Amino acid sequence: MSKEDEVVIKKMANLLRAGARMLQEVCPICKTPLVRLKSGEVICPKCERRVYIVKSDAEERNVLARLTIQSLEDTLTKKISFLNEKISRESDLDELYESLKVLIAILEAMEKIKRLSKD
Repeated sequence: MSKEDEVVIKKMANLLRAGARMLQEVCPICKTPLVRLKSGEVICPKCERRVYIVKSDAEERNVLARLTIQSLEDTLTKKISFLNEKISRESDLDELYESLKVLIAILEAMEKIKRLSKD
């Protein structure tokens, strides 16, 4: 047994002791058995990635859409942080105005995304 296998087995044992359940399904990447945490999240103990188990093409599209929206929200949040720093340092009023226009557009986009996510 390789050192890497030993590490994975120890991770799995620790997860099971913490109340996780080993599933019949395996990771699509490394073929290690998947584990469902108490939170309901399914992870691969070897890849250390979250895995989504879907039963249909429609369910897969829904999961992909949710993940894409989540990623977009994360990106926009980072842009807001960048703009916040830029605005705090800006002394040129024209540049400040342009940054504020972009900030407003991002905030409007985030609000639309949140409404879309609720539907």
